[in-house]
Amino acid sequence: AQAEGVSTLQEAVQGVAWMPGSGEYALATEPVLLGAGGGEAFAPGFSLDAATGQVQANVHAPGGLADFPTALQALQTELPNVQSGLLIASWFGDDLRCGACTIRPKVEFTSRDGLSQPWTVAGVPRAEAEEVARLGGNPVYGGTPSDASILQAIDALNGAGQAVVFYPFLLMEQLAGNGLPDPWSDATDQPALPWRGRITLGKAPGQPGTTDRTAAAAAEVADFFGTAQATDFVIAPGTVTYSGPPEWSYRRFILHYAALCAASGGVEAFCIGSEMRALLQIRGAGDSFPAVAQMIDLLHEVRALLGPSVKLVYAADWSEYAGYDAGGGTRYFHLDALWSDAALDVIGIDN
Repeated sequence: AQAEGVSTLQEAVQGVAWMPGSGEYALATEPVLLGAGGGEAFAPGFSLDAATGQVQANVHAPGGLADFPTALQALQTELPNVQSGLLIASWFGDDLRCGACTIRPKVEFTSRDGLSQPWTVAGVPRAEAEEVARLGGNPVYGGTPSDASILQAIDALNGAGQAVVFYPFLLMEQLAGNGLPDPWSDATDQPALPWRGRITLGKAPGQPGTTDRTAAAAAEVADFFGTAQATDFVIAPGTVTYSGPPEWSYRRFILHYAALCAASGGVEAFCIGSEMRALLQIRGAGDSFPAVAQMIDLLHEVRALLGPSVKLVYAADWSEYAGYDAGGGTRYFHLDALWSDAALDVIGIDN
């Protein structure tokens, strides 16, 4: 159904998501040429710059503009009432067992870089980054958007009058035959490219040998979140410097982007996580929920970086917001402590 006075779908749309959250220069507002390296063939989809003979990373439409400003112009023309954009950036997780999972930015290739915008994320240059997983020699995902490209996209959206909602996204990159024990079964491999909502204990609740409902479960959760803090980030206009522990953890992931948003022209809202269903259902001793407690602590660290005016949200999966059915007639409303925290502004539901 459409509101009174709205005659078309195009007029009804007020917000969009800038998908897919991967692609090293997908968010850049300037054309980026890639230098050759390692004798590798470029994947399909890259185009040749006629003037230089080099490969364009992010120009795929007539006119010579980079893809992001081209898309933004089309958005304003075709969906004139859009006022908000969900800006997505992905890091990569490598294990469904929370105590063993690392989360880090990755690139498609380490041997060739943007000439006008060398790839750097969280202080890591391309040469020191890991490459995303491959199938048939090709990356299964685009790389993490460069920090510089994210700053450009935020500036472009603000300049176009769009409210920016920043959405850090966790992609899992295990492939078939990964040799990682599945915490949800007795299988010797985890599923290929699983959903982040399946991250759980070394043995999921209900599985033989699980640490659920013990202090050991809280320790596994703590390993996943890590110890990075807001004070580990030094923010200046357009730059972020990290001096905390050398960990690739969930806290470093989220706090890096909170710091980057603080260094930008400003965002309207920031998401501290999304669809972490199984993680947030883990119980510690006394049927506490250690991941919920960790998320609340992280919420306050993000608030310290972004200040009082930015709206903060956790985007729950549609299957988790109504509570956790632990069986035996017991339902826990485990997210209530997070939903009701004074630092949280919005109860978000991913659908």
